[in-house]
Amino acid sequence: MTLSVQPAFWLTSGASLLRIAIGFLLALTFGIALAAFMYRFPSVNDFFRPALAVVRSTPVSSFILLTILWFQETAVPVFIVFLTVLPIIQENVLAGIRNTDPQLLEMSRVFHLSRWKTVAKIYLPSIAPYLASACTTGLGFAWKSGIAAEVLCTPQFSIGRNLYETKLYLETPDLFAWTAFVILLSILFERAFSKIMRIGLKHIPEEARV
Repeated sequence: MTLSVQPAFWLTSGASLLRIAIGFLLALTFGIALAAFMYRFPSVNDFFRPALAVVRSTPVSSFILLTILWFQETAVPVFIVFLTVLPIIQENVLAGIRNTDPQLLEMSRVFHLSRWKTVAKIYLPSIAPYLASACTTGLGFAWKSGIAAEVLCTPQFSIGRNLYETKLYLETPDLFAWTAFVILLSILFERAFSKIMRIGLKHIPEEARV
């Protein structure tokens, strides 16, 4: 309660939330695009598949320490969130594309549907549940990796910096308070994004959902 009445608390929370949101949205955008290109062009798939495997298997802390050398401290959490969430989005979206009903695709060819109509009426409904699952998983990883990056690079006005300082000065009550607030923010952000996803899915035509 003491932290919540301080103006710096809300500024710090908003700054961390913004960094994590930007990293997640970048990963979402590029993950979907990368999955589409990997499905469409086998050479792209052969090029990126090993790199994504390396990203998935490398400890986040290693990427954070390397990224600190390359980027400004405020950009490190954004990049780490992007790097952590990107393989999750790409893998799930690619699975959704590959599991699209071939009979529906054949029907689109018979009725000469345009490429955009095929994407909107056939591919999108197939991808939607995979994407929703990826976003739910990715949001959890986004908060964990984003806050971990802030703890190590300590940008000004960040939750991670405050967590680091509570450890440094042995302020145990504040440590628990910040940790609880991170969990609360993560839950609220996930629920808000899930609601947006459900609203978006409602605009998919019912006849396209097979």
